[in-house]
Amino acid sequence: MLRILRGIGWSLLALVGLLVLAWLLARFWPLSAAQRAQVRLLEDVQPLAGRNGFALLWTLPFDDLDAAQREQALLKDVARWRAGPEPGMTDSLLEGTQPQVTAQVGVTCGSRVPDCLARVRADPQRFIDGHAGHAGLHERQQQLADFDRFDSPFQGLGDPLMMPVPRYQLLMDGTSAHALAFVQGDTAAALAGSCRSLQLGRRLMHRGGTLLDSMIGAASVQVNAQLLADMLVELPPDQSLPAVCDAALQPLSTDEQSLCRAMQGEFALNERAIEASLRQGATVLMLDRTQTRARIAQNFAWACGTAAERTLAEDAPVARSWEQPWDVRCVANWIGCTLASISGPAYQEYAARSQDNAALVRLLGAQRWLRQQPDAPAQALARLPAQWRSPSRVPTLSADGRHLQVPRRERDATGELTTMLSVPL
Repeated sequence: MLRILRGIGWSLLALVGLLVLAWLLARFWPLSAAQRAQVRLLEDVQPLAGRNGFALLWTLPFDDLDAAQREQALLKDVARWRAGPEPGMTDSLLEGTQPQVTAQVGVTCGSRVPDCLARVRADPQRFIDGHAGHAGLHERQQQLADFDRFDSPFQGLGDPLMMPVPRYQLLMDGTSAHALAFVQGDTAAALAGSCRSLQLGRRLMHRGGTLLDSMIGAASVQVNAQLLADMLVELPPDQSLPAVCDAALQPLSTDEQSLCRAMQGEFALNERAIEASLRQGATVLMLDRTQTRARIAQNFAWACGTAAERTLAEDAPVARSWEQPWDVRCVANWIGCTLASISGPAYQEYAARSQDNAALVRLLGAQRWLRQQPDAPAQALARLPAQWRSPSRVPTLSADGRHLQVPRRERDATGELTTMLSVPL
């Protein structure tokens, strides 16, 4: 009996030894050269030059503040959030002390709400009433387009899940205001406002710090480019545009379409989430910081580097496998492997949306060019300047000849989006 018990003991000891050996082997298994390169790409965050507009963006809802007061308010709010959020704490100390504008349901134009101009024209009084008291907000929105970058000081918070964000929904309030100005006959203000909102969207797409900034910027580009197309088609082909439109309507560069900076921001947020998890002692044995960072980097690094630049220059679809099969490292990093597998495939759609925005701006340029040509659009399209087409998407006429279009690259699970991007002719 003693011999049997001794054998069982030795067997259990050997099993424990094997488990410890397997854990040690997994924990110290070296990263591949490709993994190290991906991490370096995401760590290489280059500082942006120019004026930071985050203070104005953060205090966008609040009236009656000068620039210095807005900067001071941001500093106070950052200090509050760094000290640790408390139950019921408001995003900003300004709430309750300063007059503020709130978004009105049904009087904004978003990327999922088509035909902004038609909606406003159908019921202008509703939009007049909905925008009452919003003049200061609209003026601040216009000012945002003059800033070069939007770096959030809240990104350094220890818990990324608690990071507050600006009231981005207010940015769409200006789009319906531009449409209303056009309906009321103020064409110059409508065109200038839409161009400035489009310019702001372009800045947010590649000069914010997170994927959320980029997607809000993309939505602003989409809705304002579409509004401009709908307005311009009602104006003479040789309609002169405000000076602000010169830059806003230029084709998007590869840098402007790139999601690299946004993905670097997402990688940094994930790093802080890892650190927060490691502070919970029970996770230490099944969460390895280095291995988890390397696996998460695979979800983001595709947006950076020369291959990504070449894809954007060619307007080619982002195509890659998002599968991350479990390997020996996951024995000592079960939690990290699970975290890294979450939401990987979704990022491809963000890239498609960015490329579609660039295609929509090109369509807008092609629309203006075609309407100024003496011959019919079908004939003029053959000599469309290169800047208004891409190597993979050349504009064509719709079946009825009334729209200029290219295939939409973004897939839409809700079925709200059409398969084609188009502007009227």
